[in-house]
Order: sequence, then structure tokens, then C-alpha cells
Amino acid sequence: MSPGSGRVYLVGFMGAGKSTVGRALGARLGVPFVDLDEAFEALSGLTIRAAFEERGEAWFREREAELLRGTEALPDAVVALGGGTYTFPENRAVVQRAGRSLFLDVPFEVIAARLGAKAADRPLFRSFEEARALYDARLASYRLCDWILPLLGDEGVDAVVERIVGALNVPRKS
Repeated sequence: MSPGSGRVYLVGFMGAGKSTVGRALGARLGVPFVDLDEAFEALSGLTIRAAFEERGEAWFREREAELLRGTEALPDAVVALGGGTYTFPENRAVVQRAGRSLFLDVPFEVIAARLGAKAADRPLFRSFEEARALYDARLASYRLCDWILPLLGDEGVDAVVERIVGALNVPRKS
């Protein structure tokens, strides 16, 4: 992928590394990086947790979908989706129309270890058991991505970025 060739949407569970990898991938490709969760917080003035608590998940999901549709205006970008964004068919349709999707497939045990104490900041991470059930429920949607990148969790960011750059040069699955 090079400037002028579109958008890449990073998909995966909370803690999979979408933001970290996305920033590095955008820099490597020379294209803007957009973190949908960060954009929501900057534009709404609310943390995602506060949005869930004060306005409800449905309100948050509507704003999230609006932000996702807004990424279509960017000629080139790497976009990190929120953990639940790709689970909604209308959002998958936007991504399919606007670019290419890549699932950062990180084992749940790695994600749980990464989140650790930060888990309390995540509105849908009330307990590890509930988070595991949510992870399992979302996997089928995540696996609809154009590419699936299995990760063990011990790869360095640069190595993951190079694997993605390599994947972007092969045809997407049909």
C-alpha cells in the first residue's frame, strides 16, 4: 500500500494492539492514523466509559458509526476501530466499501495480561469471565475481515507492521 491507495481498518478485541500498531503502520506507510475511540473522546468530550454510563451504549454506537462513516472522506488512512465496531453489519459494510480490513488475532490470555489493571477503564470489561465471553462472541465477526493476522503477543510492533505491509501487497481473500 502506498499513499493514494485507500484505507486500512484494524480490527480486534480491546488490548489487541490496534492503536499501537496503527500509529506505527500509518507512519510506515506515510498516511494519517485515526483511532476511532480517541476521535470519539476528543469530539464528544467524554471518555468511552462516561459515554456508556451517562448516555448508554446505543448512543455511543451511533456516534461511533458516524465517525466510521467519516473516515470515508480520507483518501488514505490507517484506522483503528473500537473493539465492538466491526461486530455491527452496517459498520462492516462501511469498511468493505471504504477499504480493507485486517484482524489482529491475539489470544485472549495475552489480551487479559496486557489490560491487567487498565481493564477497569473499559466499560465492557467488568470481569475476566465476561470479557472472555464477549471476546468469544465477537470472534465470528472479526473473522469476516479481509485478512487475519495471527499474533502470539510477543512480536515487536515493527515486526507486526512489516507483516501487515507484506499482507497489503497480496490480494484480499474472496
